Parts: sequence; structure tokens; C-alpha cells
Amino acid sequence: MSSSPDPTVLIPGAGGPAAVCAIKSLRRARYRGRIVSTDSDPLSPGLFLADASAVLPPVADPQFFDRALELIAREQVSLILPTSGFDTFIYSQRKTELRQRGVIAIVSDYDVVETCRDKAKFHRRVHGRFPLPETALDGTEAVSFPCFVKPVRGKGSRGAALCRNADELARHLQESSGVLVQEYLPGEEYSIDVLSDLDGKPLVAVPRARLLVRDGISMRGRVFHDRYIEEACLDLARFLGLAGATCMQMKRAADGNLKFIEVNPRMGGSTIFATLAGVNFAQLQVEIAMGRPVEIPAFRDLTVLRYHEEITIEG
Repeated sequence: MSSSPDPTVLIPGAGGPAAVCAIKSLRRARYRGRIVSTDSDPLSPGLFLADASAVLPPVADPQFFDRALELIAREQVSLILPTSGFDTFIYSQRKTELRQRGVIAIVSDYDVVETCRDKAKFHRRVHGRFPLPETALDGTEAVSFPCFVKPVRGKGSRGAALCRNADELARHLQESSGVLVQEYLPGEEYSIDVLSDLDGKPLVAVPRARLLVRDGISMRGRVFHDRYIEEACLDLARFLGLAGATCMQMKRAADGNLKFIEVNPRMGGSTIFATLAGVNFAQLQVEIAMGRPVEIPAFRDLTVLRYHEEITIEG
């Protein structure tokens, strides 16, 4: 870390694992600035891990951004490190306004976030340039079984379903709107933490195998080196113009080939795995945003097993 003072950083989405990962990563780096966290749920764990915290309205509430600006001014926040899909979207949308107030939101531009957020837009944007599952965007094109149905806009595995035959597919299409149908990929799944600078230059990609997943979050993972995966993810980050931290997902098809299934333009819920392997994404994003020279450290292969910790609240 630099010898100059560290800025006050806001970590929204304190109820999610990515926010907790970000706070823990900054603590591991012996961060000397203040950490402020926010969430709409007063019992979010990240609220109790920060130096200061506030309960804000949900992002969809018209008062959200004004309340966030009040907090930013009161706590003298200089940097915002979004960690959930909800806050990533709003802070990206208002990134220019925040910059005019002297606050840097470490997030991709709004159009890039929107492309990643909408799986149909993402497919159209990268189709033919990067390996993707065979996809029927409106659910009426010919598909082979089994196939996978998922919302065009969704979080984690919510609303996703495996369909083994035409009857199951028809039922899911009737019950759901705004879905796409994709080739089922039966092989191993990987999450790749990718870091880019604020100008969209990719710096490092850290792959990890998802050995045990609960509610879309890796509970056991193996960080490893793979030149093909790393270069493919850096190329995709460059092509999309991503900034800051990104969590990409790839999965092996039946023939063993890897395909991209999702890009989340924010820190992932298991980015702490990369920190433990030697690349502290939260710390590096702060360094980059402050204009400090950074040297990306090499990461080591390792397996990470997660367990729960408890927070107690008196009263």
C-alpha cells in the first residue's frame, strides 16, 4: 500500500457475500482508510463489519440516490466499490454525476453494465466472437434436449431450470416470460475474477473451479492457472470495455470445449478466493482509482474451503 492516506470507500450491498469479501479483503491489506457500508436490510452482515454504515431504501426507491448522496457527503466518501447487481446498475448510471462531486465509482460504463445485465443483449454482442452455448433467444427456435432455460435478466440460478424434453420446455415457457433457452453444458464450471483499469485495459484473470456451490455461491473452490481461460477472459474484458472487477463464468460442453455463460460486471461473491491466492481485487481497485502505480502480483494455485462466521447484536 502507498504511504499516502487511504480514502473513505463506500461498499454498498452489504447483505451480499461480495460486499463481505470486499471488506475482508481490505482488512487483510491493512487498509488505513475508513470503510462505509450500506444496505436496505438492517441485519445485513456487512453493516457490522465496516467502520460506519447506513440503512438506505431499496435501489428501486425514488429516494435511494438522494439518500446515498447525503451519506456520501456526511461520511466524505471518495470511492464507491459496488458489489451487487442492483447497486452496480444505479452507480454506473450516475457515474458521471458522482465524478462531478469528486467521487469515483469503480464500475463499468452504464451501457457495458446493461449489456452484461441483459443476457440476450450479451449474447448478441459477443456471438461469433467468443464461445457461447447454442441459444434460442425467444424460445421458439429449434433446440436439442436436455436444454437450460434461464431469465434474460436474473441473478444467480434464480428462475433457471433444466428441461429434459419438449413438454417440460413448453411448461417453463408458458410459466415464465423474458427467458432464453440454451444448450445444456454438463461439464465443470469455472468462475474467473477479472480486473481491468478504469480505462478498460484488462490486467489479470484468476480462474477458479466451483467445487461446491450453494445458492449460486462457491463454498469450495480451487484457484488454478490456465493460459487459455485467462487469455480468453482478458480478451472478452477488453472487447466489452469492462472496468474494475468482473466475475465471468465458463462451463464445459459435452465435447469438453469451454463456453462463456455469464459476465457479472462487479466483484463476485467468492472473489475472496483470489485475495487468498495473492491478488487482492478490492485493494487493487482502490489503488488504481487513486492513480497509484500498481504491480499485479502472481497468484498461486490453492483450494479454499468456506465456513460460516457469526455476528452477535446485543439487545
